[in-house]
Amino acid sequence: MLLLRREFHDGAELPEIVLLHAEVTRHGRSAGPLLRLTRAVVPSDRPGRRVAYLPLPEPGEGERILVRYRFSTVGGGEERFSPSYEVVVPSDDAIADLYRIPEEGTGNLPTAPGRGHFRMVLPLGEGERASGPFRFGFGAMRKKPSPSLCRAAIDAGNGPAPVIEAPEALAVLKNRPMPYYLYHVSADGKLRADKIACARITLADPAGDVVSARMVWGDSAWRATNLSLMEAKGWAPGRFAAAEEFFAESRTEFLAEREAALSLLPVPRVFEAFVFGPSGSGVEYCFQTVSRRPDGGFEVRWRNREGGGNWVVTL
Repeated sequence: MLLLRREFHDGAELPEIVLLHAEVTRHGRSAGPLLRLTRAVVPSDRPGRRVAYLPLPEPGEGERILVRYRFSTVGGGEERFSPSYEVVVPSDDAIADLYRIPEEGTGNLPTAPGRGHFRMVLPLGEGERASGPFRFGFGAMRKKPSPSLCRAAIDAGNGPAPVIEAPEALAVLKNRPMPYYLYHVSADGKLRADKIACARITLADPAGDVVSARMVWGDSAWRATNLSLMEAKGWAPGRFAAAEEFFAESRTEFLAEREAALSLLPVPRVFEAFVFGPSGSGVEYCFQTVSRRPDGGFEVRWRNREGGGNWVVTL
């Protein structure tokens, strides 16, 4: 797997959140995108800088891929978008920001169709050191545990435990991502297994005024921050789906058309999405919604637990 690092520089007014939206295609070909990604851009060790890492497919021999991306920020109820940028991988422009997660053999199992990756802190066993090299990989529930499944390598240096890219699911049954196992081996040579589970999170919309709903979620320390676009329950697959929001040619037109389509669903409405992580772990989350202002236009609002703070779900 390749990781492409992108950096955002804060301005005089600090945004409440920064997102990176990327579309990956084969360079020089007119076919549709290989994948679309939206990632949270989080503060880095350098003041005023935020970073995000985009997981990219390995180009085939003689191939290159094109990454088109832009940033969005939210502040004071307003959502703003940067101009679009693009970078070719591999290229001299990208080489300093490319990181390869070495893999042996045929690589880890791919994600299920329609599912992506999420970021998580590698879970450590009792007494396990958070430093040094780790090998990790994934296996279906019926797969026999084996160190040979740990095909990817990452070095945590002096710690803390590394943040890795994990599939949301290896298989989906009746629209629900199925659990699988994350295996890893650290310096002590012991094979450890963690069941990766999911939880369906819902957001009620009793007034029917929400046009777009997103969920920001991660571990309690927020070392691995994720964003999921939430879809309305009962939404028929097709145009103006939640997944298309950040990639529409005209955002104003998209929100207006989506609002009209949502009006055909009965009120109250429910939006839903999944969070993922090791079974038994806790996931913190909150919501961000886009709603029509009474005087026109759209407003972005945060929704947290009553009394403040985030919700927590145990997987």
